[in-house]
Amino acid sequence: FPSWGSRSVRVFRWHSGQPQSNHKSLVARLVFSTHFEVFYTCIILLNCGTMSIDAHIQVVHNHPAFLTRALLICDHIFTALFFIEFLLKLKVFGWRFYWPSSVNKRWNFLDASLVLSTGVLVTWIVPLFAWTFGLSLDAESIKILNVLRTARLARMVRVAQRVHAFKEAWMLIRGLSDSVRTLFWTCVVVCFVTYIFAIFGLLAIIMPLQERYNELLSQQATDEDSLETVLKLEEVLEISTGMDQLMYTLIQILMGDSYHSFTRTIMKHLQWSWLYFYSYIAVAVLVLMNLVTAIIVDNALSTSRMDEESQVKQKEMAKDRDIRELKKLFDTMDADGSGTLSWDEFKDSFDDPEMSKKWVLLDFQPGECRELFSLLDDGDGEIATEEFFDGLRRMKGLAQSKDIFRMQKCIVHVAGMLEEVKDQVNTLKHLRPQVFTKRAVPISPSSGSSFASTLHHQLLGNSPGPDPPEPGEEPPAALPEQL
Repeated sequence: FPSWGSRSVRVFRWHSGQPQSNHKSLVARLVFSTHFEVFYTCIILLNCGTMSIDAHIQVVHNHPAFLTRALLICDHIFTALFFIEFLLKLKVFGWRFYWPSSVNKRWNFLDASLVLSTGVLVTWIVPLFAWTFGLSLDAESIKILNVLRTARLARMVRVAQRVHAFKEAWMLIRGLSDSVRTLFWTCVVVCFVTYIFAIFGLLAIIMPLQERYNELLSQQATDEDSLETVLKLEEVLEISTGMDQLMYTLIQILMGDSYHSFTRTIMKHLQWSWLYFYSYIAVAVLVLMNLVTAIIVDNALSTSRMDEESQVKQKEMAKDRDIRELKKLFDTMDADGSGTLSWDEFKDSFDDPEMSKKWVLLDFQPGECRELFSLLDDGDGEIATEEFFDGLRRMKGLAQSKDIFRMQKCIVHVAGMLEEVKDQVNTLKHLRPQVFTKRAVPISPSSGSSFASTLHHQLLGNSPGPDPPEPGEEPPAALPEQL
């Protein structure tokens, strides 16, 4: 029942697990807390920082001797912290939390695999095994495996999604994920356009340049201008001869890199070549890149417009899921299959350990059993299916919702009592109208309770009676004892 109860229960739905112990236990509250997730995200960032320092000192050998030992100690500390996190989640959620049966659990499985493989296995088990049997260990290969820990930075997405301070970061991450498909097709279209221009460029530009280059070589010119021209042509042909070379050069133009040096060399021999290069810039840069930007912006706007529809669908799905879970709970509690819950059946559900855990997840403690039954019951001593569904759905949410529902039930109960008092007063007015002729007490929500108390004491004869009459006023007749 992940969508009910307190904030911690909503976090329980996000983790997609079933806690094996009491939700109110210290370990469960620790694992469910946002501070726990933020703390371990900071630890992952620190671990990535130490890995970058380790990679730096592998290349730059001029470093203090103590730095290597300090990094090794930090590696063991990080491994211990990650393993403790794994054990805490295993205790709270059980092994099914890491079984890759759904999308969220696949991420949990991947995260646990990184902890056990790049942490426990590489940092502790493999070195211990090598030391025990006297085997040589390639430390460099092991450090390369440790780099896989950086994949755990994907957990920052969870923090950005849950913490309000990272709202803008979450919007950027969401926009990036929504643009993956557009990015893929952009790369495909850019490669296709570049491929077409490269074919044309090889035939119309590179082949004439090769002929010109060979012609200059055959002339065996020795003057300075001719030698400079040959060298520049050689540089141009070196970066543009072949499909792969020319496509890479065109991508360089697409990225806005420095390309005027070799395009001016080509224009000295083929004056019309500027049409080729600027046509590619117009198609690939001015048109295609702006279209990609427009598509990404349009997708972002479409996503924001679809948010309301998706929220409505999510609410409907949550409502259907709640009904299914409530029906399952009701059927489990209804031992005799009568379609209603008696007090004994309701009480037995709180006494059963498994059912008691479900009530705890709904934010109801065993001590609230009698109160909850009174809230759900309409007065006939049994809870029907509609009463059970309607009552629990209205109490869905934080504790304040439960208090408001309790207040509503109390108001309804008081209103019913006042109606009974009003009917009794009307009956008494028909029996003894002279009692109410002089000093009639109005019936209202504010005075009904005091009036009922006064009338009760008068009927029983154990109170001082009504207020004394005003001076000159005839006292009311006493109520007969038989009433």
